[in-house]
Formats: sequence, structure tokens, C-alpha cells
Amino acid sequence: MRAFLSLLFLAVLLSGDTLDNILEYSLNNHGSLKSIQERLSAIENEKSRSRNFSNPDISFTVSDIQFDNPSDRTLEPMQFSAVNIKQKIPYFGKRDALTQKVESKKRFLDMSLQDLKSELAKEIKITAYSLWDVQKRLSVLDSYIDITNQNISLNEAYNITSSNTHLALMSAKLTLSELKIKKSSLQTLRNSLYEKLSYLAGKKIETLELSLSVDEPQSLAFYEDKVTASSALHVKEAEVQMQKADLHIQELSGKIDPYIQAGYYYRENHPDYATVTIGASLPLYGSEKESQEEARKLLLAKSLEQNDLKAKLSSNIAQLYENMQNDYKVYRIITEESMPQIEHLFELVDSSVKSGDTLFEYIDMLNKKLKLEEQLIQVTAEYNKTKASLDALTGEKL
Repeated sequence: MRAFLSLLFLAVLLSGDTLDNILEYSLNNHGSLKSIQERLSAIENEKSRSRNFSNPDISFTVSDIQFDNPSDRTLEPMQFSAVNIKQKIPYFGKRDALTQKVESKKRFLDMSLQDLKSELAKEIKITAYSLWDVQKRLSVLDSYIDITNQNISLNEAYNITSSNTHLALMSAKLTLSELKIKKSSLQTLRNSLYEKLSYLAGKKIETLELSLSVDEPQSLAFYEDKVTASSALHVKEAEVQMQKADLHIQELSGKIDPYIQAGYYYRENHPDYATVTIGASLPLYGSEKESQEEARKLLLAKSLEQNDLKAKLSSNIAQLYENMQNDYKVYRIITEESMPQIEHLFELVDSSVKSGDTLFEYIDMLNKKLKLEEQLIQVTAEYNKTKASLDALTGEKL
């Protein structure tokens, strides 16, 4: 029982991270996401502030200071000391307009967070698929290196007197060197991809468990119908709403802002008294109209950007879909036509591999089979990368 538990514990330690686990951890812990979440939290303070009045003005006045006797405040009734408080009162729905702008800003940040999550998930998937590609090719290379080594040893043992065999062996050894060079390059690329995936995940990733397949793509209409769910488009829509809210504020800025001022006046040897003043700021110089016109133009610009983005997304979807269709067609050709043919030819050559004359053909066939397998791995990875990009563009749930 203890041995079983030890093996189970070892299996857990050696098991790799899955793509779903990496996505879940990254989308909950990545620093770039947390920064927007903190800004969203700060919006609540800004919303509360938008409901407040502006700070009142307070002033202290000492009136009618006589130069002959500055300290005597009993010379005449006009001498007084006063405290005045002035409060501007936002009117015509100006506080509501400010609150609405804060709400639109909050939606913009929320949509930006969703868009960033979508982009982060896409980058994680594409990096993981690239890593799968490299690891599969390394596995295939290892098997071909083993096969080539075996055949070199076999032909060295049985055909040492044949001149053709000597040339074939030299060719086989050259092929072996090329395979080793390719393996070294792929190992470097694999290590680099693990580092990138670790950054995107927000934690150290040392192993990855992943299985990829190629299925028949959905129709183009399926993806085009989902373009309105794009997180990037939602961000742009939120920008337009922010600009509309700003235009509304600029329109209200042309309305008067009334204020109330109250003062208490103290006099020596005379009765104290109070004053109340009601006034308003007058928009006489046209600055508000200029601000309104500027806000209208900016709103028009944002609306045009929104329409352009929608058209761009549709174009990108169509291009990605063409790439995915091509990958699917290539995958079908390799699996249904090329691989069966090369497997049959490989078996024919393999049956007479001990002959020095056949070794040339065997190595050539080995290279062709390797290229086909590498192409199959690559097209599988590219298909899934393209699908990840399409999912990101069409607002697919993470």
C-alpha cells in the first residue's frame, strides 16, 4: 500500500500542466489583468465623487480699516468683520451627466479587461500549440535518429566490402548529422517557448500535457454571425458611449450654474447682521460652444472608428477562415493520400534494407517520411492556432 501511494505521489509530481489549468490560473492571476481590476475598483470612488457638490468657498473680511487708528473698530457703523460662505449648485442634471460618464468609463474598463483576457487566452493557446508542435517533432526526430543509427550499424556489419555501401553509409551519417542539428535547434526553441508560456501563465511551466486534433471547420457564416460578440468591438462601443457622455456634459456646460452666498457681519457697538446673495455664472464668451463642437467631432471620429473596426474584423475573420480551410485540406491530403503511399513505399524499401544498394533509397524514403510527418504535425498546430485566433475575434467564451 505504501509503495502504491509513493508511485501515485510521484505520478502527480511528474504530470504536466494542462492547457485548461494554465488558462484558469493566468486569467485569475496575471499582473496585467489585476491592474485593470484595480482601476475598476477605483471607479466606485469616482462615481461617489461625481454626486458631490463642488467645495464651498469661505472668506473672511475686515472692512473700513482707518489708517489713522487701524485698531479702533468703533469709529463708524460701516466698520465690520464678516465671514462669507459661497456654494455653487450644479443644476440642469449636471451631476447625473457626470455619473453617466463615470458609468460609461466603468464599462470601457470592463470591456478592456474582457478584451485583454481574450488576447491573453489566445496568446497562451498559440504558444501552447507551438510548443506541442516542437515537442511532437522532437519525438519524431528521436525515432528517426534511432532508426538511422540502427541502419548504419546494420550496414556496417554486413556490407563492409561494398563500395556502394560505403557511399550509402556516408550519406546515412550525413543525414544523421542533419537530424541532430535539427534536434538541437528544436530543443532551443522548446526551451524558449516554455519561458514564454511561463510568463503568459504567470507561473513556471516545465511540462505540458496537450492533445490536438483537426476537425472539419464550421461554416464562414457561423463565424461572421458572431462578429458582434467580439470583445475588441465592445471596447470600441464603450469608447463611443464615453464620448457621448462627454458631449452631454459639454452641452450642459452652456447652462447657468447658480450659487448662493451667505455672510455674517459683526460690528462693534452696532447690531450684527446677515446677507444672502443669489447669483449665477454666465456663459458669455462662447467657450462652451467650442467645447461642444469639439466633443461632437470626437464622437463622429469614434463612431467612424467603430464602423471601420467592424469591417476590419469581418475581413480578418474571412482571411483566418481561408487559412483554416486550407490547413484542413492539407491535413486531409496528408492523412488520406500521402501518408498511406509513403508507408507502403517505406515497407517495400525496408524489406531489403540490408542491401547496400537499397540503403540510398531507404535514407531517401526516410527523409520523405520525416518531412511528411513534420508537415502533418505543423499543419495540425497551425489549424488550431488559427482557430484560437478566430475564437478570440468572435468573442468565444474562455
